Amino acid sequence: PLWVQGRVYLTGPYGGAPFGLSIVVPAIAGPFNLGNVVVRSRINADPHTSQVTITSDPLPQMLDGVPLRIQKLNVAVNRPGGFTFNPTNCAQKQITATVEATQGASASLTAPFVAGGCKNLPFAPKFTVSTQRQSSKKLGASLDVKVTSAGLGQANIAAAVATLPKQLPARLTTLQQACPEATFAANPATCPAGSDVGFAKAITPILSGPLRGPAYLVSHGGAAFPDLVVILEGQGVRLDLIGNTGIKKGITTSSFNAVPDAPISSFELKLPEGPHSALTSTLPAAAKGSLCGTKLLMPTTLTGQNYAVVKQNTKITVSGCPKVRVHKAQRPRAPKYAAHTRP
Repeated sequence: PLWVQGRVYLTGPYGGAPFGLSIVVPAIAGPFNLGNVVVRSRINADPHTSQVTITSDPLPQMLDGVPLRIQKLNVAVNRPGGFTFNPTNCAQKQITATVEATQGASASLTAPFVAGGCKNLPFAPKFTVSTQRQSSKKLGASLDVKVTSAGLGQANIAAAVATLPKQLPARLTTLQQACPEATFAANPATCPAGSDVGFAKAITPILSGPLRGPAYLVSHGGAAFPDLVVILEGQGVRLDLIGNTGIKKGITTSSFNAVPDAPISSFELKLPEGPHSALTSTLPAAAKGSLCGTKLLMPTTLTGQNYAVVKQNTKITVSGCPKVRVHKAQRPRAPKYAAHTRP
């Protein structure tokens, strides 16, 4: 047996994947130098879990007439400086692999993996919501949701559930224009225009740039209400965040129950007003379509990957309202007295 050692390099897009690996091994055996053997690999990320899959090109079996009978292959990812990081969910996991032989046979392999100390991680995300003051049956109502976190160093968000106030229900005419599941799976760009209800932006320390994309209403056959699916794309990576919609007695609840265990510094979802707005309002006629002065609360539950829970009644800020001037009563000035001195 002869051991040869090389280097592994992270590359840009390769083979249709957003990232790749270049494994360079010098083929040196005593006085024989057959140059460098380069094997490329593709790195793909699952759009629902962000789980990474690395697929290598076929390994060389012959080099300048010399047969290569590879018995062992070790790859050590040991770059310092926070190149890799642990999950913040300490549930039992496993690393899986499929190894294929030159004759077509294959073997499935698994290795257990579990992180420790997740319960000790802090979990303190900030959740804020705002809406525009004006709303109407024609243009509906808007909503701007922001979630900020410290990113690395604390537990990532695993689930988020928010219940809208009764004054901001889902717009039924828009729900009826949801994109069929099959159409969305084939190409979201072919979905009906009315199913595109907003857009989102996320910033993660993993990538050098933000993830951006639209938000669609997607129907799933016999499901009572369509889901809100947020597509986030950047640097060739795509993530789909799925929010299940529930409506009971006119009150809408959105539940994101499967958020990937990945660090997010900030996330913003905007649902603007317009002819296909996701929301409308149930203001009385006296309000004349203005949400100013209306008390809007959104019960919110954020669950961390370490099962820590943050519950709050999020106050929805109404932007664009005129400022109320406060007149302060002026105190009377004390009389001035001239100073007298005796000669």
